[in-house]
Amino acid sequence: MRIYTNPLTTMSQVSISTVTPVYNGAQYLPDLVKALSNLKDTLAEAGNDIALVESIFIIDEAIDNSDEVLSMLEKEYDWLHVITLSRNFGQHPATIAGILHTSGDWIVTLDEDLQHNPADIPTLLQTVVQYHSDICYAHATTGTHKSIIKDGLARLFKFVIGKLLNNPNAKHFNSFRLIRGSLARATAAICRHETYFDVALGWFTKRVVTANIKLVDVRNQTTGDSGYSLWGLIRHAKRMIMSSRIKLLRLSIPIGVVAFLISIFISAYALISALLKISTTLNKGWASTILVVLFLGGLSILLISIILESLSDIMLSINGKPTYFVVDRSKDDDLKKALNKIKNETLSK
Repeated sequence: MRIYTNPLTTMSQVSISTVTPVYNGAQYLPDLVKALSNLKDTLAEAGNDIALVESIFIIDEAIDNSDEVLSMLEKEYDWLHVITLSRNFGQHPATIAGILHTSGDWIVTLDEDLQHNPADIPTLLQTVVQYHSDICYAHATTGTHKSIIKDGLARLFKFVIGKLLNNPNAKHFNSFRLIRGSLARATAAICRHETYFDVALGWFTKRVVTANIKLVDVRNQTTGDSGYSLWGLIRHAKRMIMSSRIKLLRLSIPIGVVAFLISIFISAYALISALLKISTTLNKGWASTILVVLFLGGLSILLISIILESLSDIMLSINGKPTYFVVDRSKDDDLKKALNKIKNETLSK
């Protein structure tokens, strides 16, 4: 006998993938995988509506025995997959490589050193559902590092870069993020080596939110090591700038236009005054000099600005900025129902 099921009431499973670049985290990996396993079990206990289907670790030429640790963990957990890069490419390229190996409806990127707790992933999911978004960044409710100076400099760096690039989301950029799977894979597919992944995500969607989460840099607080050296921060900023349009470049066009128009206005004023023999405050010689400087200077700034704007467009095209992108949000209601079910079961215990 055929049983009819109403497709409007059928809930399809929402799948989650996690991506973790690995460089120097052997001592943290067992605890991280255990936390991921706990999350997987918690989701499974709530039903088959939402599931952590895979956790992908990318070995970016690790300087410790992370590869050996992950090899043992991979044998214990069949949902754990390890990718080994041929050499060290950096955190962003490693993250991109991992994303391109995922299959989940949603992708969570997190660090290897327990700064990002897998138990907070449902909070990220709940936030994107609440605000109908495509990306959710974890927003630290407290200082991430033990050093007030480092936390302050990190915030200042993101603030300045955000203003320079006219990107309001730059202050939220960090490696603990939840991204719609199709969007993340499309972004990863067009990224070049120097493309800043978070900037490229903004080419595909403006639906970006944050979730307040306590983040603690365990590595920094125990060893004093920082995630980035000074040179690393400089390269970090350069990659963001090369992947963006600089706000100041656009300001140079109106500056050039204003200078050019002022030179035309003063030239007309000087010419009319000479023809009508009207006395002016302009000294002879000075007027012609300043007019030439304003005219040629304004014209030069205008032309250079147009060239720079064209080069910016070319760079964005080379970096792969899409003309458009189609996103499927049809399973968002299923995700919302699954999260509500987990929440209700948690409260009832």
